[in-house]
Amino acid sequence: MRTLALAGILFAGIGCTNVQPIGPLAKHKQPPVAETKDADIPEPPTATAQKPAPPAVTIVPGEVNSDTAGSAVQKLTRELEYDWKTLPPPPKTAEVSRYKGGVKQN
Repeated sequence: MRTLALAGILFAGIGCTNVQPIGPLAKHKQPPVAETKDADIPEPPTATAQKPAPPAVTIVPGEVNSDTAGSAVQKLTRELEYDWKTLPPPPKTAEVSRYKGGVKQN
């Protein structure tokens, strides 16, 4: 019986080394969440995303018929490549929206 009690105390002591107390009897109290939430968060940088350039319309459906299908495909391919190359780079900063009480804040 003594061996079982000693083993129980030993295992309890080893197992509780990483357990941190919480509540009113804890030595180190954590700060309230509401105080650190608003005070420690820096304002995010505000930047609006650029609007992409309108697509280059070099060919319209009325220009395509059975005789000009090959050249229409080439024009359309060039148009899509031009549109792809003229896309603005994606924004480097994220746009952050803040809501308080279900209402978007500026």
